Amino acid sequence: MNINNEDIARQHVLDLRQELERCRMATKLRSKRNQAANTAMTARTVDGKWKSLLNTIIMMGRRML
Repeated sequence: MNINNEDIARQHVLDLRQELERCRMATKLRSKRNQAANTAMTARTVDGKWKSLLNTIIMMGRRML
């Protein structure tokens, strides 16, 4: 088996391209996951505010009775 410097260089470039593609895919996945988490957190915060407001209104109504 005869491996010269060109073959080693080609294999190295191929390995680097594969690693770059894996990093790109991981970055996209991480970005989508973070975006989904931020959206969910925003929705929970808004729900919490409305729930708190609703509870306040209900308590005021109970006091009036």
